[in-house]
Amino acid sequence: MAEIAKSPDEAMASAITAQPKPQQKTADESSFPSFVQAISKIDAATRLKIAQQLKKAGLYRGKPTDKFNNDLLDALRAAEERRANLAAFTEVPPRLDFIQNLAAEAEVAGGAGGPSKTISTVEDVSLRAMAIAVLEAQTGDQGTEAEINNLIERAKKKQAKNPRVTTYTTSGGVTKSETTGGVDVGQFMIDIVSKTDEARANKVLQAYNIAVNTLGGLR
Repeated sequence: MAEIAKSPDEAMASAITAQPKPQQKTADESSFPSFVQAISKIDAATRLKIAQQLKKAGLYRGKPTDKFNNDLLDALRAAEERRANLAAFTEVPPRLDFIQNLAAEAEVAGGAGGPSKTISTVEDVSLRAMAIAVLEAQTGDQGTEAEINNLIERAKKKQAKNPRVTTYTTSGGVTKSETTGGVDVGQFMIDIVSKTDEARANKVLQAYNIAVNTLGGLR
């Protein structure tokens, strides 16, 4: 028997049911890349609904569409950052619930209150993956623990001096975001290992980009 087509709301409800129950982040929780991959394969109407919620929350640039594009990926990453920040202090709902909550909070705010800010940096696990990718791009192997840790610590100090700050303001039920600062950590590490040799840096950058794309993207 053919499966009965679901409305966007029904499809969303099914996807939410499949998500882990509200809990603090644990090692066995589905990964963010897996979540994004699921969004890329979900039906177009449901994906549009998610994009609209992210737009309402001020995380989606431009006009929401049913396409899986860079605007949607950036918005999902921004939502993940906010969820991770909250998870450090309390329980968090599954990702789709969290996105719905962000949209609902923006509607309730309706322009009340002043702007809010979040400060984000690249997490340690991603810093390590970036360091290994850069060293492999330079030498063909992942480098020693000392070399990896040196890049990680220098990147942390660089981020501490120039963190990425996102300011959220709400007006008329629509939340907008503006991001300033931040460090291109991958390029920063490449500059270190290439020792300002531009030709060498370009060669390392090309190999690094290939490695990062193979890993599914790092940020």
